[in-house]
Amino acid sequence: MSQSMVKIFNTTGPCVPFEHYMLPVLGRLKAVKEMIEGKYYFVLYAPRQSGKTTYLDILTEKINSEGQYYALNCPFSGLRDISDNEIAMTTIVTLLNDAMYSSNINLIKQKAFKYDSFPGMNSAVVKVKRILISLCEDLDKELIVFFDEADTLSGAPLIIFLEQIRLGYQSRHKPGNKFPRSLALVGMRDIRDYLETSEDLRAKAEGSPFNIKKESLTLANFTQSEIATLYHQHTEASGQVFEPLAVERAWYWSEGQPWLVNALAYEALVKILNNNYSLA
Repeated sequence: MSQSMVKIFNTTGPCVPFEHYMLPVLGRLKAVKEMIEGKYYFVLYAPRQSGKTTYLDILTEKINSEGQYYALNCPFSGLRDISDNEIAMTTIVTLLNDAMYSSNINLIKQKAFKYDSFPGMNSAVVKVKRILISLCEDLDKELIVFFDEADTLSGAPLIIFLEQIRLGYQSRHKPGNKFPRSLALVGMRDIRDYLETSEDLRAKAEGSPFNIKKESLTLANFTQSEIATLYHQHTEASGQVFEPLAVERAWYWSEGQPWLVNALAYEALVKILNNNYSLA
């Protein structure tokens, strides 16, 4: 990054780490609320470092605090390159249990590892569906589930997982049956992109509740106005002003990609100025 961008900053005031600032992420994707209210299952995808995980953490906390539904955020970490169906489904169940145990909702926390010995939990083709059914049956409110990093799952394990979700999705409309009210697969790609690997995968996934285009959402890049809002948080905390030209250059070079927007400011403030704003 050139010194010319740094010199556009009016540098006065104390050192405040730039990475502490963020936009109000819930306003970035209002369509998610519509998906939840409509009881839809949907896909949320965006590039790496675009704020997906932060968005899910805040959204999960907000849903739980509002009290109308319960929300559970389950990252699919550790599933990449697992091709064995049994190992993949067992790992997903373990991750669900861990997410339940980490929940700030005591009722959900108490259900962690409760269902491991239930009928069906020894079968790869039903165990994910079984744990979600059991959890929903034990809760006094409808459940919303977010599977973060869902695109780490691929091949046959992906299909087995989707088939279980599809069966649960279809059964929830029958009287007395319980399954999550709304469910999202979150990752860097639209699910249709990683189902295009073969005709076999496409054929087996035709019944997926995620195959409707309007249910695939993406986190958009920041607008120039949002970049100005983000940088203004630093101004409010430190007194340091980002001149309009600095915002314009950040917008030009990043095109609003969230990671780059933050990286440009971090490069100037931390790496070049070393948090000593009097140097510019």
